[in-house]
Amino acid sequence: MNKSPAEYVNPYIGTIGHLLTATRPVTALPHSWARIFPTVERGVMDYYTAARIVSFPAGPAELAFAPSGAESMESAASRFDVDAVDSHPYALTAYLEDTDVTVSGTTVLHGFVYRVEGAGTIFLRAKDSRFTMTEDALLVEAPEGRDGRRAYLRIALSCPFETRIRENEAVLTGAAPVFELYAAMSYISHDKAAEIFRRELAGRDFASVSAASKAVWNDLLGRVEVRGGSEDQKTAYYTALYRSFGKMFDYGEYGSYYSGYDGQVHEGEFYTTDQLWDSFRCMHPLQLLLEPERHAVMLGSYVDMYLQSGAMPSFPSPDGDRPCMLGFHAASLFADALAKGIPADYETAYRGIRRNATEISMLPWVGDRPAGELERCYYEKGFYPALEEGQEEWIADAHSFERRQAVAVTLEHAYDDWCAAQLARHLGLEEDERLFLRRAKNYRNVYNRAIGFMAPKNAAGEWIRGYDPMRGGGQGGRAYFAECNAYTFNFSVWHDIEGLAELMGGPGAMAERLDELFSTPAPGKYGFLDQFPDSTGLMGMFCMGNEPSFHIPYFYNYIGKPWMTQRRLRSVMNLWFTNSPLGICGDEDSGAMSSWFAFSALGLYPVCPGKPDYALSSPLFDEVRIRTGGGEFVVKAEGAGEGLRYIRSAELNGNAHNRVFLSHADLTAGGELVLEMDSRPNKAWGAEL
Repeated sequence: MNKSPAEYVNPYIGTIGHLLTATRPVTALPHSWARIFPTVERGVMDYYTAARIVSFPAGPAELAFAPSGAESMESAASRFDVDAVDSHPYALTAYLEDTDVTVSGTTVLHGFVYRVEGAGTIFLRAKDSRFTMTEDALLVEAPEGRDGRRAYLRIALSCPFETRIRENEAVLTGAAPVFELYAAMSYISHDKAAEIFRRELAGRDFASVSAASKAVWNDLLGRVEVRGGSEDQKTAYYTALYRSFGKMFDYGEYGSYYSGYDGQVHEGEFYTTDQLWDSFRCMHPLQLLLEPERHAVMLGSYVDMYLQSGAMPSFPSPDGDRPCMLGFHAASLFADALAKGIPADYETAYRGIRRNATEISMLPWVGDRPAGELERCYYEKGFYPALEEGQEEWIADAHSFERRQAVAVTLEHAYDDWCAAQLARHLGLEEDERLFLRRAKNYRNVYNRAIGFMAPKNAAGEWIRGYDPMRGGGQGGRAYFAECNAYTFNFSVWHDIEGLAELMGGPGAMAERLDELFSTPAPGKYGFLDQFPDSTGLMGMFCMGNEPSFHIPYFYNYIGKPWMTQRRLRSVMNLWFTNSPLGICGDEDSGAMSSWFAFSALGLYPVCPGKPDYALSSPLFDEVRIRTGGGEFVVKAEGAGEGLRYIRSAELNGNAHNRVFLSHADLTAGGELVLEMDSRPNKAWGAEL
């Protein structure tokens, strides 16, 4: 490669949203909550189009740098040229035109370092905070989040400075034309912040911190090495890989941590902040493959969160679980780790997963509420009941906007139940295993053979009258689905693809349904996206821009048509994942979207977390080297980087390989997969079921 992996990363990819949320150009260590990105004017959603920088972050505080004599933080806001910002995972530099100030920022695990030229005044704003001056530092105690969580900042400068305390604000002044600001932060105490300062910042400067951060990123990103392809493809790839290692955040503070799940300080390591509905699909499997030791600590943190709160979280945050989305996908997280040999406290985790699956409401966006009549319908009849069109909701806990999402709930819980069955089998709980394997078939109860679509039923088991698979369910399809329509959710059965194909009428019928998905146009794209704004990246009805679609192109592998997986994926990647501000076609969702590309560009994908295998496709590059804990796995595909997309033949470790799958053991043991590439499909290779 011409550059190191970290140098290829372009944090401004995706900073214009296709419809909803754009990315931010983040500088931070992997998994660190200490993140730097310029704060732009309120209301600007697309970072690439922002005209002015207002401030820079330091935990819950805002920092603004202004010339000497400035009297207000607002005077530090300045125009800037976004194309002149030097932005990397390990450092950023921005020139503020109106104030003639240059700000560079980098991070340690628990803090920030800024190098500033041309500023004599620093404004530090933190709402409802306490400011205390010591002999050599400014101490800030600030509220963050909810439920009493506090942040403790220790701030020092490389030059002498004076401090004035105003309401919610400290003003630091000094005479040095160039200075550095150091900030260490703890969620435990000022004493812990001082310890962090000594460990992470004492005796260091901006140059040494940014160099160390770059080395960390090169080590992590360098676990995947690519050859061939264009420079833009490498940039898009390593940027996707960088975004895949943002969360979960590491809140451990050298042997102890504060937990928002019980408001106590504990000994040990601790990770939180996750979006499991998004991340279980491929972000966690990618981290498991490349960071198995860290992934084991994350699993332990899920167990700790359960023990501290009484419920296994679905969308954990620093302040406790958030009631977002649907499903109990911690079951997937642990089933996947079990299948791939990651050590964990599976017995305790299973207790939390079982409670979620048998005692807690399945309503989307509700959280830890007792199961009721809707859950009893799922437990006893095998589907989650929907309302008739126009029928008034009578369940008090149902979210007024998110609604029941009845079909999506049935499908995703059927998968979670399958995952729970894998854990029960491991623990020797035969009765539980039978229960959850039976429930894993519940997807069959919402497939309407007469119309060929997943469809809603009322509590009596009757199909909802007047149902429209394309536009039914209201905003986001939420009466029946989650952000997408039935065309997408028709394939939300990861754990039993063969059974789904049989339900549809066999492999040939599934192939027809897949082709229909990619070829059916939106009925007036403007009106369709107004109803389904998450369904960006459209190719027919296939929407690459939202997580429920991630696995779908790989389904051709399971029905004897792997060349169609190869065709679809190359088209999707070439169109929607590029080195540009528009280079991510949907909501990034904290790395979930990027992790799909980070896997798929290698020609591998974990279609069903909980099974120890990966579906094969053609990589974007001539050669890929994946370094895992057990060795190095090499994929050679000469010509792929020049556009050849079809696999003519394959050899695994010197032997003919006709399967369209690799095992996790294949990857972690090390070895070599050689793909002979072609411009035309070989319909014989990998076609045998």
